[in-house]
Amino acid sequence: MANAANTLEQMGLSRKVIIINAIMIFGGFIGILNQTLLTPALPSIMKEMQVDASTAQWLTTGYMLVNGIMVPVTAFLIDKFTTRRLFFAAMGIFSLGTLTAAISGDFSIVLLARVLQAAGAGIMMPMGQVLMLLTVPKQYRGTGMGMIGIVMGAAPCIGPVAAGVVIDAFNWHMLFFGLTPLALLTIVIAWFYLDNFGSPKDVQLDITSVVLSTLGFGGLLYGFSVIGSSGFSVVVLASLLIGAIALALFIHRQLHMKEPLLKMELLKNHTFTVSVLLVMLVNAAILVGGILMPIYVQTIRGFSATMSSLIMLPSALVSALMSPISGRLFDKHGARKLAVPGLFIIITASFMLTRLTETTPLFYVGLVYCFRMLGLSLINMPLNTWGLNSLDNSVMSHGTAIGNTFRNVAGSLGTAILVTTMSLTIAFAPNPSSNIAQISGINNAYLGGTLMMVAALVLTVLFVKE
Repeated sequence: MANAANTLEQMGLSRKVIIINAIMIFGGFIGILNQTLLTPALPSIMKEMQVDASTAQWLTTGYMLVNGIMVPVTAFLIDKFTTRRLFFAAMGIFSLGTLTAAISGDFSIVLLARVLQAAGAGIMMPMGQVLMLLTVPKQYRGTGMGMIGIVMGAAPCIGPVAAGVVIDAFNWHMLFFGLTPLALLTIVIAWFYLDNFGSPKDVQLDITSVVLSTLGFGGLLYGFSVIGSSGFSVVVLASLLIGAIALALFIHRQLHMKEPLLKMELLKNHTFTVSVLLVMLVNAAILVGGILMPIYVQTIRGFSATMSSLIMLPSALVSALMSPISGRLFDKHGARKLAVPGLFIIITASFMLTRLTETTPLFYVGLVYCFRMLGLSLINMPLNTWGLNSLDNSVMSHGTAIGNTFRNVAGSLGTAILVTTMSLTIAFAPNPSSNIAQISGINNAYLGGTLMMVAALVLTVLFVKE
């Protein structure tokens, strides 16, 4: 966080702007860290609370759903409320959920606590992105968004490693006890240093749009997220159908409203639309790695969850280190000169992961994964910033909400497609229970992700212009 503040200072920003963005970056870091923090703790929670895996996974799936549902509403919240009021509300809800989870011994209460955490975190990250874009001069936006990229790249990978260490030394309750003072400290610092930025607008909340948004994005996120484990069950198909219908109705309503919840007409902007599509495609191919790699390391190779996390940790550090660098490069050279080589790197690394065997050195696997994240750091934030730069500041909150929402849906959809590819490969293998069949499934899933990246490269060459 100190490095982020120093970088912001080098951009000639005022002390007020630096403090606002530093607080937002740290708040976003806590929120994203919390997404993956609980994954290693699920076995301990299942044992203590006597619940099965399908029930326990709602602590992570539910968090993802609520977090994703909140993002479309953030555009309205940012327009409606002052910076301080919205920040304290979001961080207060998150802190309440964190403390509740820490002291609770009942599964339903812990699940409710995770919902509160997700609601607060779902506001924090988009709010931080909007303030960064509005407070940083346009010629430095790449560098500013690179600071956000540190959080988005490092926090999800740091979470499981830190959680594994804490659980081994103490218990899963300490995860939340440790997070609570960090959240409260952020509130205290913000109370003294956070100023309001901009002026609230007199906008009205359309309840029908909120309901359609919740059903649409929530249905799609849930359906795509559980296809890999549940298959195309009646519940999954119903969720996807309801989500698709509700989303279509939501988009139609937004295009015909005077004050829409989400300004979907922004997608008529060619540059912004290309940016959204490319970021969606990249996330559809990339996020599944967080599922495939632990399966390969733990289930097939027989190593511990901690070892699996440690293999992925260097890639998080690479992402964190490269995000501000790629931001500065974007400010100097634009998106195309970063995205094209970045996609070449990620295609090469992803293809190398399609050749995994039972004896592939783990050092090699971790190194290739680092190159994969290196490529991602040259793509994600630069393309996102390139698209948002084409929008007027008055609609920046809506542009950010649209990008984040569709990125979440694409990540879930891509994960579902690639996990299903793995499952079908295993199912049609001569000996589905063998390690060879499972490795073939993982290799084919990475091959599918590689082909998605090839498509992204073609679109980038054709449509990303400076």
